[in-house]
Amino acid sequence: MLYNSLNKDSLQRIANIENGFRNYPAYAAYQIESYTFDWRAGIHALRISRDGRIVNLFLFYPTLDGKIESFAVYGSNLQGHYNAMRSSMMAFGMHITSISMESGASDFVDVYIEY
Repeated sequence: MLYNSLNKDSLQRIANIENGFRNYPAYAAYQIESYTFDWRAGIHALRISRDGRIVNLFLFYPTLDGKIESFAVYGSNLQGHYNAMRSSMMAFGMHITSISMESGASDFVDVYIEY
């Protein structure tokens, strides 16, 4: 059985995003963790927490060829994340093709990108 996965370039992009958070002084008191969220679906997570509580969770979803197709943002300040990304149509140096606020088990920002 074949499973989806992010390619090397996509995993490097996520590592760069992780390092960006780690090196940004405003996030000095936060814990940043990058890990495989769902290996069968190829979903990779970047979790930002403080004092043991999740502040934001970014879930990165792959295309069939391993590029990042989209990501979802869960947690705090979702409207702020939405507004910032919507105004520039950029996220982490990648062009946003579609962005929306969604509701499900919890609210999230749904972002489709192209790079």
